[in-house]
Amino acid sequence: MKFERHLEYFRERARSAGAEIVPVKTENEMEFQKSAEGASAIVVIARKISAQTIRRLECCEIILALSVGYDCIDVHAATEKGIPVSNVPAYCTDDVANHAMTLLLALSRKLPLLIQETTVGRWDYNPARPVFNYRDKLLGIVGLGKIGRSLLPKALGFGMSVAAYDPYLDDDIFKLMNVRRFHEFSDLLTESDYVSVHAPLTAETYHLFDQRVFDTMKETAYLINTARGSIIDQGALYDALTKRKIAGAGIDVLEKEPLEQDNPLLGLSNIIVTPHIAWYSEESFKNSMTQGMDEIVRILNGHRPRFIVNPEIFGMDKH
Repeated sequence: MKFERHLEYFRERARSAGAEIVPVKTENEMEFQKSAEGASAIVVIARKISAQTIRRLECCEIILALSVGYDCIDVHAATEKGIPVSNVPAYCTDDVANHAMTLLLALSRKLPLLIQETTVGRWDYNPARPVFNYRDKLLGIVGLGKIGRSLLPKALGFGMSVAAYDPYLDDDIFKLMNVRRFHEFSDLLTESDYVSVHAPLTAETYHLFDQRVFDTMKETAYLINTARGSIIDQGALYDALTKRKIAGAGIDVLEKEPLEQDNPLLGLSNIIVTPHIAWYSEESFKNSMTQGMDEIVRILNGHRPRFIVNPEIFGMDKH
């Protein structure tokens, strides 16, 4: 586990349920499997839990992703094993939306370039040209879940227009939120000045942003991703940025993390890369600990988790 300074909080809550916290820091899957075999609960932070590992769990009553996303867990294997998978879906909603907005503002106002220029003594706005006003520019949101909805008023506060693409929501939700709906993904891309990604990683969204998509976007558009790295084809993104198919990108998540220091994306002037930190504030960290341990304590005390990814396992015999 990472975040050692918060382990004591886990330990205190675990004691209340008669449990003990055992940190497992190894990246070796076989070593992890050996450590996890007798666990009653597994808390997942920044690692994969494979089907092979899950099949070896004989005592596990819950696998908890300490995050909104749970693509790090083989949910199908857990369901076959009769193990509930849970997550913490609302602990950092505003923080992620705030980070997305911060990346958008910093990119479009050319802050990295201007900071670099002033550091070497250049006092001139010309290197940043062109910079555009936000009024009446269109922000296209991909995925209108909790985080996408949290971003909405922030963008409106800067005078932007907002539209969204989410094929899984009813029209009534768009009407209720007074958000323009695009039924076709390509239409959102061709009209948007900024595109912010807030969709989960699924088979449908894997490499959703590929070369074809970048060819569709405006040359003046900025792409923001605080969702999951694999939603964007990293090679296609590099090509789009170097060939100026889009104006820039703000990326908090990547296909492989941490990002290698020799990754060519880091050498580009029209990208901001942050280390998967959009979720973070002291408040959100505490919220994740509280919500996560609440789920574990609930199931260890014989209750159903509040946030269950695979509810179909209830009523099944555990294998």
